[in-house]
Amino acid sequence: MLRPIVIIFCLAFTSNSLLGQSKYFDSLARAKYIERFPDYFFIWPVLRQRASSFIIQNSRNAGDRLTFSPNITNHAGLGFYVFEIGFQFIVAIPPSQKSINEFGESNSLDLQANIIGNNWEIDAFHENYKGYFADDSRNPIPSGVPKLQRRDIETVNSGFTGAYFFNKRRFSIRATYNFYERQKKSAGSPMLLANFTQFSLRSDSALYRSTQFNANDIGDFKDIDYRTISIAPGYAYNLVLRNFFVGASLNIGASFQFFNYRLGVDKNYSMAVVPYVNGRTTIGFNSDRFFTGITYTFQTLQISYSDADFINRADTFRLIFGYRFREVGFLKLRALEMIKPKSR
Repeated sequence: MLRPIVIIFCLAFTSNSLLGQSKYFDSLARAKYIERFPDYFFIWPVLRQRASSFIIQNSRNAGDRLTFSPNITNHAGLGFYVFEIGFQFIVAIPPSQKSINEFGESNSLDLQANIIGNNWEIDAFHENYKGYFADDSRNPIPSGVPKLQRRDIETVNSGFTGAYFFNKRRFSIRATYNFYERQKKSAGSPMLLANFTQFSLRSDSALYRSTQFNANDIGDFKDIDYRTISIAPGYAYNLVLRNFFVGASLNIGASFQFFNYRLGVDKNYSMAVVPYVNGRTTIGFNSDRFFTGITYTFQTLQISYSDADFINRADTFRLIFGYRFREVGFLKLRALEMIKPKSR
């Protein structure tokens, strides 16, 4: 009876010892490729240009399309990394009166949250746009002339994206996205990405009529709702040339779509499995104190129904430039230390 207990105890002790050794070797290997900045706090201005639009095109002729975009593209803000927690605040830059006259007026609510660990990241978002202008590929309007403006169109887009990077010993997602770390040697990592998106579009009148696409067998398109669950394996790589770097990732997988849409007075429900593509590229400079980088992110989702395709896409350019300051006084505190209950 005593022998099995001793064996179990020895196995438990050995596994804990091996786990501790694994963590120790992980930290040693990581230190050769990745540099942390535990004694600094960071400040960085942010400029962002986001082109969020949706396209309705003839499935039999991709050149026959309507593109709807809000007249809000530029954002500015400020970021901080202090107490080992990152904060970032971004607001939309109002368009000029000349731009409003040509493209119309739009309102937006854009909330983003980003959490990044050693080998994982989670992005959550909620976007609400009201007021779009339309470009008709068959009847282009010259620059400077007011476009077709649709103040009645409103979209709500929310969800989250999570990614896991398998090579935590050598690869750092923090080094190229929020600069909390620095990649010292080039390295890559296989990754797995999961995405959930919920999107809805409403309008007071039809976005297009069936006669526009020569599809007299369907009614006029007015609104759509969809939910998607996407799984996409991929690869990420950070190429380092001294303090300069290029970071890129690409994921290709499948998206499971559940959607309904209204054509005329009829409500239609459907489900589909389609390809899913997500990519991100960053080019920048990351030294001991100063850092800067430009990040381009793209994501495209396409839904096909009747004789038309609905394409929702978002292209984002983000410019960051910041500086690291050595911590002094209360700035040396850590968030976990401040919320940890005091022992008596």
